[in-house]
Amino acid sequence: MQLEENSTLEWAEIYAKALNTQGKLHWLQNQLEAAITAWQSAAMAYAQAGNSEGMAIAQINQARALQALGFSGQAEAILQQVDQQIQQQPTQLRVALLRNLGSILRQVGNLDASRDRLQEGLTLTSNPTQTSLMLLELGNTERAMGDRLSAIGRPVEMHFQAALQYYQQAIDLDSSLSAQLNHINLLVKTQQFTIAAAQLPVLQQAIEQLPAGRTAVYAAIHLAESWMQLANTAPIQSDTSAVAQLLSTAIQQAQMLHDERAESYALGQLGSLYEQTGQWADAKMLTEQALLKIEPIQAPEIRYRWEWQLGRLAQFQNKHQEAIASYQAAISTLQSIRSDLLSVNSDVQFSFRDNVEPVYRQFIELLLISESGQLPSQSQLQQAVQFVDALQLAELENYLGCILANVRRVNELQDSKAAILYPILLQKTLQQKPQQDNTERIMLIAQFPEQPNQLVYREISIPKGTAERTIQALRADLEIPSRTPEVLEGAKTLYDWIIKPLEPELEQTSADTLVFVLDGALRNVPMSVLYDGEQYLIEKGYGVTIAPRLQVFTPNTSSDSLRVSIGGIGIPQTINGTHFPPIVKLQEEFDRIGRSVEIGTPLMNEAFTTENIRQQLQGSDFTAIHWKTHGTFSSDPTETYVVAYQERITTNTLNELLQVGTRNGARPLELLVLSACETAHGDNRAVLGLAGLAARTGTRSVLSTLWIAQDTPTTEFMDHFYAALSQPGMIKAEAVRQAQLNLIRINGQTPHIWANYVLIGNWR
Repeated sequence: MQLEENSTLEWAEIYAKALNTQGKLHWLQNQLEAAITAWQSAAMAYAQAGNSEGMAIAQINQARALQALGFSGQAEAILQQVDQQIQQQPTQLRVALLRNLGSILRQVGNLDASRDRLQEGLTLTSNPTQTSLMLLELGNTERAMGDRLSAIGRPVEMHFQAALQYYQQAIDLDSSLSAQLNHINLLVKTQQFTIAAAQLPVLQQAIEQLPAGRTAVYAAIHLAESWMQLANTAPIQSDTSAVAQLLSTAIQQAQMLHDERAESYALGQLGSLYEQTGQWADAKMLTEQALLKIEPIQAPEIRYRWEWQLGRLAQFQNKHQEAIASYQAAISTLQSIRSDLLSVNSDVQFSFRDNVEPVYRQFIELLLISESGQLPSQSQLQQAVQFVDALQLAELENYLGCILANVRRVNELQDSKAAILYPILLQKTLQQKPQQDNTERIMLIAQFPEQPNQLVYREISIPKGTAERTIQALRADLEIPSRTPEVLEGAKTLYDWIIKPLEPELEQTSADTLVFVLDGALRNVPMSVLYDGEQYLIEKGYGVTIAPRLQVFTPNTSSDSLRVSIGGIGIPQTINGTHFPPIVKLQEEFDRIGRSVEIGTPLMNEAFTTENIRQQLQGSDFTAIHWKTHGTFSSDPTETYVVAYQERITTNTLNELLQVGTRNGARPLELLVLSACETAHGDNRAVLGLAGLAARTGTRSVLSTLWIAQDTPTTEFMDHFYAALSQPGMIKAEAVRQAQLNLIRINGQTPHIWANYVLIGNWR
């Protein structure tokens, strides 16, 4: 009987391992639903076999796939379940699970929880090997925290220094090679070039002494990447021949191991080295070999890198059409693995900003900038617009951490009264003539309703770095009431760049709404403030809206009258050490809005809680939500929230509430208004958070403020906005314009007061 029971357990263990492997294969093939099913079955089989660690790891994998599909709440719930399960496990098993859990929490973007679990694991073990592994993971999480803050211009030194210390502790403990490799890479990133250069020979020797195997191959590749970054950025001499030898040895070892993936990495990296040294022919040959090596295997996260590399090499050699074909292939590969970009193979040191965004930007540049001086063709303009769309979709999905389905391009949505403008900032990152090194270009693509299939193109050249400085200065000046003269100067400059070249067409068009598809730092500036020297853009008769180049719903005016769920916090609060001042005009704003549109029972102060909001949205059929409360939108998920009573409504909870309001997308909300929120200062991606609310939950439009708004003008604005919007045939963009013009009449020409309000998404 005991023998039969052991056989059953052994069979269950084997079956569980097979299912876990099957899940991994589905994951690599981007079959996420199938991967989830396989890992669910694997967890049950591991449970039957009595293997608690196997069950937990299968559940962790399942959470990773759910996160990639956008089911953050479910993924988080599974991870919390695993966390509870491991509380009762033996210490050694619990340490291993905490390390795995810390790693996956980092991959799904929950960095604080990742650090907490890893630090807990560190306190539970005295085993040198386990301690070293835990320190390595802690270093990786601290680095991820620094990278996230770096993306929004926040101080990163504390996190990077902590990461370096954790890596050094792991090295001191057992000479961890992974820690050494990550340590030197971060030294290069933080520009500690002399220290990094001193460590190169030591690491090179350590890798050369490793037995031939996968560890040695990938160690060589990672060291070569850091070495090349050092050679490319540091003002010190670097021996590229040593890098070439390192990679050549890695190629030979990968061939002996019959590891095509590793061989492709090493070949492509050697090609990248030759690209860096200008050996175009050798670089191309090696890159093509790298692509051939991954033909038999599913490795799109490698493939796109070498397709991109071939595109750059072709451009360097003035082979324009060949470069276009390679870039198209790279972007096609990227689009086929959209979910993988959210949690890519750990062998790839991956960053969206460094590894994906440049592919799109360089290709758009390739399409629009001609060395012969010829203007781009209509076909090239259509392609450029298409890939601006693709970049913004990829950027938004990366921001949200999920895949957005059924999105539509704005220029597919016809509106006889709307012109769509695409200002694109390009800094000419590809090969350029020496005399052009100190310039950058602003490309303007416009679609007018009279000829929707005929795009208009303009471009201007300005001194390099001017655009970023001007935009950042304008945004900073807009936040200070006394700096109106400086605002006018910056707004005039932007008008001359973005609107003036298109004035002949604008004067002939029937459009009364300008839909801006904004890029980079331009997202931080309200386009309504653009100034021709005498009038602001809205004074010239144009309603203004921002579209993130994608829409979930056609911009038709709703036939339903607005019924608004309304709420907010007027009392002062301190939450998690942050003080939120009172909002005095809360009741007055709600009363005035109620004169124009139907509102629900206001959820004010103590009543404005997550649970009360959920119950109200579930119990009534609202078409809009209006919240007057403090809040911030940021690239940092921990700094993105809306304030409720004694709590912060974080990103995931906010999305869930809006899903309730839209009946899980069955009936989209017409409008979400956030009348006292702000976007994080200097964060180019913060507006994506507002756009993401619309795209992810099915909300047609979001109206919010870019910086901290004054209470009285905001109440005045909202009163006139809803009064205008209640008029027959009125569209949202025009209602915003009329409310802003009213503030100008009341408060004068101070843009700090009236320019703060931005409409994102559906303008009708």
